[in-house]
Amino acid sequence: MSAFSVNYDSDAASDERPTSQPARTKIQANFQIARPAPKSSLRLSAKLLLQIQQLSHNHRPVPVLEIWQPPLRKSKLTRDFPQRPKLRAGDIYATLDEPYLSSAPATRKESTKSDAQESTSSNLENKDIIAAICQSTGEKARASTIHFRDAQCSWQASVGTAGPENTPCYRFTINDESREKSDPGRMIMQWEKRGLAGKDENSSQSFNSDQFVLVLIDRTARRKSRIATMTPGGLEIMVRKTSIMEHLQVCMDLTNPISTATGGDRDAHENLEMWLYTHVLTLGVWVAQQEGWLG
Repeated sequence: MSAFSVNYDSDAASDERPTSQPARTKIQANFQIARPAPKSSLRLSAKLLLQIQQLSHNHRPVPVLEIWQPPLRKSKLTRDFPQRPKLRAGDIYATLDEPYLSSAPATRKESTKSDAQESTSSNLENKDIIAAICQSTGEKARASTIHFRDAQCSWQASVGTAGPENTPCYRFTINDESREKSDPGRMIMQWEKRGLAGKDENSSQSFNSDQFVLVLIDRTARRKSRIATMTPGGLEIMVRKTSIMEHLQVCMDLTNPISTATGGDRDAHENLEMWLYTHVLTLGVWVAQQEGWLG
């Protein structure tokens, strides 16, 4: 594992206090991870590994992101991706089942899918495939390239340690051919492992005591901002500061989003919110895969 050294000013969650800024500058969402019951099936069809559901106090759990192991015939799954990544054995991909609940709930339309269309591999061709996670081989076995359908740039995922205590972490950098390979670029997303207080790592509950914190590192501004947490049971995304929203917007712009991918009925805030949900959840899935949470 490589050691990642970052010692920047931090926007910790405990430091984020509500301000007089409008509510539109705040993003908060909770997601739970549902794992399907194991069943035997032919490898000719895709296999559902897990489903991520968005939670709301006044709404049913919404199945948003689904993670799949590709079928044997997978050549057309990524045909709408700018870089046309090729899926191999061991790779996984994500589909969007229903739209996210946004901070502007009036813009959401209820799904009209029938039960026969729910999360089955038979209607896989009709699913909205939005990300592909391609594992590296050889010496970089614990590294991957993550492609998003609605962006020109992919992300490089790697395993390492951070801080003086060599805390396990997973780092994600934006691939840019114009940069030196040793240069991680301006923006870095990093899932850092943290222990839950009061939990014994050697106990039978150690699986559920695992927690990761996602930080956004702006190397130009020398800023490290906490934006999400994750356990084997779910994720929480929390952004309260306008300054963090601005850093996220810079990060989104660096990925060269495809102009046609931005919803015509959505404003800039909602576009950023939807981008953030997809990226946090997908990068979290790669961490879950490395941690053995996918089963």
